[in-house]
Amino acid sequence: MSALELGLALWVAVALAYRVVALRSLARQCVPAHPGAPPRAALVALRPLRGAGAATAECLESLLLAAEAGGARVVVGVEDPADPAAALAREACAARPGGRCEARIGRGPAGANRKVANLVQMAAGRKADVWLLTDGDVRVPPDYVAHATAPFAAPDVGLATGPYRSVPGRSLASRLDALLTNAHFLPSVCVASRFEGVHFALGANIAVRGEALERAGGFEALLDLPADDYALAQRVERAGYRLAWVPLLVDHRLEDEGWRAALRRHVRWARAARSVRPRGYAGQISVQGALPVLALAALDAAAMGPFLALPLAWWGGVGALLWRERLRLGLRARDLPWIPLVDLLAAAVWAAGLVGRPQPPDA
Repeated sequence: MSALELGLALWVAVALAYRVVALRSLARQCVPAHPGAPPRAALVALRPLRGAGAATAECLESLLLAAEAGGARVVVGVEDPADPAAALAREACAARPGGRCEARIGRGPAGANRKVANLVQMAAGRKADVWLLTDGDVRVPPDYVAHATAPFAAPDVGLATGPYRSVPGRSLASRLDALLTNAHFLPSVCVASRFEGVHFALGANIAVRGEALERAGGFEALLDLPADDYALAQRVERAGYRLAWVPLLVDHRLEDEGWRAALRRHVRWARAARSVRPRGYAGQISVQGALPVLALAALDAAAMGPFLALPLAWWGGVGALLWRERLRLGLRARDLPWIPLVDLLAAAVWAAGLVGRPQPPDA
């Protein structure tokens, strides 16, 4: 075995060990305990919307039902009155009289991050003991409020965040999009929360103590930042609070938006991650197992050596590991043949994330 082959084999071993640890971390970090009753506090759930996709109404309804069960008020925000989401927000809140749901339609303050600008205009004039922040394409379970607020029983907790899995639409692009998130991003987040502790936030699902948000500078401090979720977590931590993990999986509903839009979103996420943790992001090459596996197979192809069968063994093993967590990952048997392509897409997205300027979300 040459030095090159030895190095590639070591790379494969590291990547495989990581996959095993990551999926074990998934099993450990996504098991919610019984949360008990929600706290007797002023709870306000903010739901920013931009556009009305096939699942937007369903996702909003899930939040409204969870808020009713957990005693939270809901504010639905849309910046553009002509946006179809504005009519959806008004209708949803009109169906719930009594002030438990409010639609706020109007442009937020100037800033590159329009999602944060929407949060600013939604929160204006309101006070909350705990703010609950979920994206417009997130579907939550009925006991979401109780789970999301449970960590705040400890007075030193300023922010809580939890994992999400992607639920695809009908298209192949949407299915691969979901697999990319669920087979790579979700386990990696669980590894980080398990071994490094929680020093970040996932924008799809955040709860933040009102007092901590004020001490962190409010939403206004995030108006020009691309990675607003990470920045919020860092500011809350610097304000003297602890961050907590909520082991409740929520669903990120994907629209059938096509290949280009899906890949653009993943690359945007990758660039944002690189911008806040450049060394850690660069180190992710060590867990891109598809690259050394294919390189070893290519080196042995001419000689018909033993590494020629390595891709089959690699993806057979990875498929078996993923299948053990199929319920948490939303994995189906017909997804397994796509795992090699998904791994290559993950490597391509990682490489694309190494260059380019991070961009904030549109809404």
